[in-house]
Amino acid sequence: MAAAIGAGAGLLSAYWDDAWHTTLGRDSALIPPHLLLYSSIVFVGLVLAVWGIRVLRHGRSLRALLSTPGFALAAAAAAATVVAAPADAFWHNAFGRDAVLWSPPHLLSVIATIVLLVALLIGLDARAGLAARASLGAALLGASQIVVMEYDTDVPQFAEVFYLPLLIATALGTAWVITALTADRRALPAAVAGYLAFRMIVLAALGAVGWIAPDAPLALVGLFALTIPVGPWRWILAAAAIGILHVAASVTGLSSVGLVPVAQSLVVVGAVLAATAVLLAVRRRRVAGAGLAGLLLVVSLVAAPEPSPAQAHDPGQGASFGTATITVSGEGAGLVAVSVTDLESETAESPTPVRVVARRAGESVAGPLSASAERAGSFSGSVQLPQPGLWFVYAQFTDRGRTLEVWLPVDQMLASTTTERRDLYQPVGGAVAPPPGQILVGALLLGLGAALLIWAGASVTRRRAVATTTRR
Repeated sequence: MAAAIGAGAGLLSAYWDDAWHTTLGRDSALIPPHLLLYSSIVFVGLVLAVWGIRVLRHGRSLRALLSTPGFALAAAAAAATVVAAPADAFWHNAFGRDAVLWSPPHLLSVIATIVLLVALLIGLDARAGLAARASLGAALLGASQIVVMEYDTDVPQFAEVFYLPLLIATALGTAWVITALTADRRALPAAVAGYLAFRMIVLAALGAVGWIAPDAPLALVGLFALTIPVGPWRWILAAAAIGILHVAASVTGLSSVGLVPVAQSLVVVGAVLAATAVLLAVRRRRVAGAGLAGLLLVVSLVAAPEPSPAQAHDPGQGASFGTATITVSGEGAGLVAVSVTDLESETAESPTPVRVVARRAGESVAGPLSASAERAGSFSGSVQLPQPGLWFVYAQFTDRGRTLEVWLPVDQMLASTTTERRDLYQPVGGAVAPPPGQILVGALLLGLGAALLIWAGASVTRRRAVATTTRR
């Protein structure tokens, strides 16, 4: 239960930090959501240490400790979490700062957290009650949903067609772990209900103080289909239910992921589910179960549009070279007017305006930006936002060969005026092809994450086999 509380604090810090970046952009290592995250990591680390001490007191040997179900996996996952922090710092220093959730160091941290919670479920005492199992299960489901957090918070940096396959794969994968590690059929629905309640609390809390809150997770209600007693067919029913519910969420506006990409993904998902049903019908249960999540991801990648650089949601703010007041106004039809006033640059000369650019989900649209003839340090322009959702609108300048920009998050249906004083900063990173060193480091980090996931899957399978033999 203590580990679940620590994990819950970590999940809250993730959504809070995402809202902080979206609203304010630049930050420091000591902002409140970061402090909450650090505290949660330390707390879970203490839980792991207490677990190890208790095992050593009884077994009195390192061999006994490492042979304890789940402990070695937990220790490796905790070590990977620790490694992810300096790896992230190195990544930003070597290749440019970014706020992309799917960067290799960030993904390693997320994967390590998921695997750590899987390990804690594996090592849970057989006498543990429903509350402990459901709490850890809810935390695990929450950790898996961090993978799609940027979609749920309306700041997607990659094509939205990826969302539904990822949502189904992560949700079903988590459900498989929970059901495999407990004989209590109440554990999965209790875990799902607990996580849904947590997400609604996060939504209400962030919304109440004016932060950008995550969507209501309506689609995850489809996981309750796994309680229907129809054998392996319940997995297909659950996947279909998640897809249908997400279409409903997109239609009603409960989800910020657009209906068109969701419908495109649903066609892919439907084809994969049909193929899986055929495999089940010919009694290829293992092939069907192993291939479902993998097929969802592979087919979605093939069907996805040509990827474009992820540049939105603080895409690498570097050194500040001044400040400016940026104002964005709209009339609710997608056309927004942008003005930059009171620009104070650290250089003697005024920067040269380049353009207004808006970014969302890898898509960029641009419009003109020109200097005011009447007022020095004032600039104006406009841009048409083509799709619903939250866009990041930038006013870009050049100054002595440097690119400088200032930005605001803007909803496509903005029908008012919003004004803020922001840094005029030099972006780092960009749309250039990654260097070989970046590709190599990224491959190593993702390889480590993949190894942890494979180890976790094998450990869950082995633990389930032992539990089944014991019950017989």
